[in-house]
Amino acid sequence: MTRQDVEALAVGGAILGGGGGGWAETGRQEGLLALEIGDVELWGADEAPEDWTVITCAALGAPSQRGVTRPRHFIRAVQLLREVGVEFDGLIAAENGGHNSFGGWIPAAALGLPVVDTPGDGRAHPTAMMGSMGLHRTEYSSVKAGCTEGSEVVAWGSLQSTSNVVRAQARDMKALVAMARDPVKVAYTKEHGAPGGIGQAMELGEVFLGADAGDPEARVDSVVEFLDGEFVCKGRITEKYIAAEGGFDVGRFKIKAGDEVFDLSFVNEYMALESGERRLATFPDLVATFDGEGLPATSTQLEERDTVYLISVDKSKILVGDGNRYTENIEPIERALKMPLIGYIREYMKN
Repeated sequence: MTRQDVEALAVGGAILGGGGGGWAETGRQEGLLALEIGDVELWGADEAPEDWTVITCAALGAPSQRGVTRPRHFIRAVQLLREVGVEFDGLIAAENGGHNSFGGWIPAAALGLPVVDTPGDGRAHPTAMMGSMGLHRTEYSSVKAGCTEGSEVVAWGSLQSTSNVVRAQARDMKALVAMARDPVKVAYTKEHGAPGGIGQAMELGEVFLGADAGDPEARVDSVVEFLDGEFVCKGRITEKYIAAEGGFDVGRFKIKAGDEVFDLSFVNEYMALESGERRLATFPDLVATFDGEGLPATSTQLEERDTVYLISVDKSKILVGDGNRYTENIEPIERALKMPLIGYIREYMKN
């Protein structure tokens, strides 16, 4: 990987973060730091041996509560798994996002491990279960290591119980916890994850960076064209509600564009876009926001009175991991938002 790859992945990942997945600038800083530490090799889905064992690296928690988690904590989380006897050959990202597209880069550079382009999801999602590629439907024994300043946790058990432990750590420490988790074979990630998801983010970033930086609409249009999406509106945020609840950022925007008002609901990532009684997009459809300069912006970055560009992309146009296709993984998000999601995507679900 090169500095140019870092710049492209930071912005492309931020767009595919769909309101979450961390800040592009944070990802950029960590990507460049990884290159200072050592070489980062990204192996394509067809290049990595299928019998390699890979673990997932990601930050977990409410983006508005970043805490004091540092890059070294991601190295430490990987080391914790090794210390308890977990064996692995490489690393994968849990998802795309301005920060989380770089999942595994710093430990890879520090420990001499490859990163494999078979992330758990090609977009960002709010729960570890959504990035677990349907492992909860198998006889799988989970192990997760969470690390932040003043707290190290290793949890064994079911996927849900171990996820609950690390989310409780994030909530109690008020931090985005560095997490390493759940060894699986590359063959499994190719079948149930989002192979090529990091490459798609880099390609998208290159297209975005090639657009006229002085023309916000040209930047946004380049994304819509690349992803075969839809430009929804240019508007102004008239209301914003956000609260950190149970390790999530839960909230809503009202965006006014002319005479039309759009309601955008999020649990870290954008979950539903509505206009009046019409549902325009439902997770895992991608909804992305851009600030007045046409730069991708997360749900925590935008504030009332901000100008915002809004686009939507059908889920069929992006790479989506199997973890987003089980109703039991969507139900906690419905409860957090107090609004229906599954009914709008029933035909897409595996159950």
